[in-house]
Amino acid sequence: MTRALIVDDRSDNRYLLRTLLAGHGFEVTEAANGAEALTAVRGQPPDLVISDLLMPEMDGYTLLRRWKADPALAKVPFIVYTATYTEPRDEKLALDLGADAFILKPAEPEPFMLRVNAVLDQAREGTLSTAAPVLGEEATLRQYNAVLIAKLEKKSAQLEQRVAELAQSEAHLRRLNQLYAALSETNQAVVHLRDRDALFHSVCRIAVEQGGFKLAWIGLLDPQSGEIVPAAWHGASTAWFERMRPFTINGPRRAPVEIALGEQRRYLSNDLDAEPALAAIRDALREAGLRAAVSLPLRQRDGIVGGLTLFAGETNYFDSGLEELATEMASDISFALDNFEQETRRHAAEDRLRESEQRFRNLVETTSDWIWEVDENGLYTYASPQVKELLGHAPEDVLGKSPFDFMPPEEARRIADIFAGHARQRRPLEALENINVHRDGHRVVLETSGVPIIDAAGEFRGYRGTDRDITERKHYEEQLEKQNNQDALTGLASRNLLRDRTEQAIAFAMRHRRSVALLFLDLDDFKRINDSIGHGAGDTLLRTIAGRIAACVHERDTLARLGGDEFVILLTDLENQQEVALTAARILRAIDRPMAVAGREISVSASVGASLFPQDGDSYDTLLRNADAAMYSAKQAGRNTFRFYTADMNEKAVHRLEMEARLRQAVSREALALHYQPLPRLDNGNVADLEALLRWRDDDGNMISPAEFIPLAEETGLIVPIGEWVLRTACRQARLWQQAGHELRVAVNLSARQFRDRNLAAMVRRCLEESRLPPRLLKLEITENAVMEDAEQAVAILRELKALGVSLAVDDFGTGYSSLAYLRRFPLDQLKIDYSFVHGMLEHPDNAAIMQGIVSLARSLRLETVAEGVETVAQRDYLGNIGCDLMQGYLYSRPVPPEELETLLMQKTP
Repeated sequence: MTRALIVDDRSDNRYLLRTLLAGHGFEVTEAANGAEALTAVRGQPPDLVISDLLMPEMDGYTLLRRWKADPALAKVPFIVYTATYTEPRDEKLALDLGADAFILKPAEPEPFMLRVNAVLDQAREGTLSTAAPVLGEEATLRQYNAVLIAKLEKKSAQLEQRVAELAQSEAHLRRLNQLYAALSETNQAVVHLRDRDALFHSVCRIAVEQGGFKLAWIGLLDPQSGEIVPAAWHGASTAWFERMRPFTINGPRRAPVEIALGEQRRYLSNDLDAEPALAAIRDALREAGLRAAVSLPLRQRDGIVGGLTLFAGETNYFDSGLEELATEMASDISFALDNFEQETRRHAAEDRLRESEQRFRNLVETTSDWIWEVDENGLYTYASPQVKELLGHAPEDVLGKSPFDFMPPEEARRIADIFAGHARQRRPLEALENINVHRDGHRVVLETSGVPIIDAAGEFRGYRGTDRDITERKHYEEQLEKQNNQDALTGLASRNLLRDRTEQAIAFAMRHRRSVALLFLDLDDFKRINDSIGHGAGDTLLRTIAGRIAACVHERDTLARLGGDEFVILLTDLENQQEVALTAARILRAIDRPMAVAGREISVSASVGASLFPQDGDSYDTLLRNADAAMYSAKQAGRNTFRFYTADMNEKAVHRLEMEARLRQAVSREALALHYQPLPRLDNGNVADLEALLRWRDDDGNMISPAEFIPLAEETGLIVPIGEWVLRTACRQARLWQQAGHELRVAVNLSARQFRDRNLAAMVRRCLEESRLPPRLLKLEITENAVMEDAEQAVAILRELKALGVSLAVDDFGTGYSSLAYLRRFPLDQLKIDYSFVHGMLEHPDNAAIMQGIVSLARSLRLETVAEGVETVAQRDYLGNIGCDLMQGYLYSRPVPPEELETLLMQKTP
């Protein structure tokens, strides 16, 4: 058994390496630093050492120097594995000190083990260099000091940047606090001031004195002339405004307020000096010290009546938070303007009401509604004859009583509170719904509207209004609500009803210290079943399954259908977690029984995930999300099973969201890059083919594995813009090489999602035309599984691409289930044999037979073959002997940036 020593000061790093190596049959020992490592190997040297560089007490460089200086250890392979020392100078120092390999963290397990095994193979074959380090003691210390100084300088720069960011954050927080205070005082002014001009002057003063602005002013728009007339300001003189006037939306828009009101939008500039539109007033702005501004329309009844403009004395003053607060300040002013108008209308309504009182009396008897009056104590002083029809009481029986005497107790208390609140503010009653009891005992729903009665002295004397019977309408609305709360297909609870009952169950559980569970159930492969038996039969299947699930739960529980084949079961008043598992097991057994649908016997299974209150969440949304995550865990575990939610599911989800956000930023900032890996021919070593491979280095400088972010891009749809960028970039680079005299065909991988895009051929044509790249120098690769997902459609797509003149290749060949009949119909040029066959072909006769079979098959179909993952000379020679055409792998070269490729092709031989 191969013995390996891991040297790393982080226990989690050692754990990951230990697990990986042990899984590949290594015997592993560990050390936390270089000193421990030297002590650990005194008795028995290992077969391999893998060491970090940045460690306390004795770092990796010192350990490497002493290791290679010790005759007993010098021949033991030493691999550097680091995430901190990633610069070329760091690698050069390690190699100069005698390191046998230099690997950056984090590395994917398979490439990492390939590198480790390659070093061990070289050591066993005696081809591993055992020469003394090329650096002497003095040169080592000098170069080591240079590396450390570079790291310190980098850390110092990062610290300085952080200090600057903190100072900027402190200034931003101070501005926010100032504007929050100004907004609070503005709200107070809105509440207490009843005069429009006084409010305007107060707001401008508050914005400057409390909000920290240099100048604030409010202008009113004349709708006829388009002129904006200053109504209030603070922070500038009248003379300054006279110099700036006139402001208008009908001429050239040279001021922030003119742009905001003329274009009916918010205007913001963080550098007024740089705004071409403001050139005419730039000198006046500079003299007043105004550097940034926001101007916001003021609205009244959905129309623009003016604008609030706030000037700051600094550039880059406004961010999203300050912009939002300023917008809220303008919204508060608009709200106050609406209130002023409503107050004016209310006074006018009171005047009209007094004038029409006599006319009202004349019309009372002709209406079908019940007309009434109550005094300031809420007692009826008048009731029209229609009360008899509505409530069964004669008008004279109602007088002297209150409306609340005819209501159930709970309703009476509710309506009395509303009535009292309106009476205090002399507000009208508008369509107030209330439940009354008819004289014969049945309930009647009335809609009450009324207006305050104000006497000539302005005193409140009660209300005058009408009641309308809306009992039938409410019954109809209840029927609609029932439909809204019920799934139309199965009759189960809808999403709305499920939310309501879950929130009630959580409230009950909190009071009584009980548990609540949500079970999220999703049928396995339902789309396949639905497509095969038809949607009508699929609906019948869903109704049958709904009945089976319902038979497995209690009446107090709730079964809901969210849509499609997703069901959620709410289990309430639980005593222990075991009840949830038992219920889930019953449901899975019930669903698993065969059922007759559309004249055939159908078998269906489901995956179920469960989350519990309170341990997995304290709200409906959180519990549902976590139950959904648990359900996906059940699917990943093999389906037809059940899983509880665990915290690491949520951590994975958060990690995925964070990576998705970073990936979106990388796409928008064009932070991705392409590296190119040569594909030399096996017969003569010439290189005419390359593969473009996507690379992403995150903001922290670490390379993120494509195996981690490509699936995420597929899932989120980002693969479409990323794929187009890759294709366009690769075409441009290939064209540049052609212009430089290098005829290199570049291969670009197409994702499964891209391959299904109906606009794929148009996009490829556009990239070729834009780059002026001859189609013969472009090769498109699609995986075997993606091609065979819908073979008939794939034939059409591949022929459309082939018509453009590009080459086509099937990637990862041998890992899928290709039909030879379809393979013959596909207009392909090349098969790329998956590296898993290449890696084991010299050790396993089965792999060798498969390789020979694929090469023979390709030759009979007149297709080229490419062997992936070639790492050794023996592999290369064997592939050449069986007639393989090209190879790809680390034996020739890793993927490299385009600027290094030409040098590589000139220097390397296969």
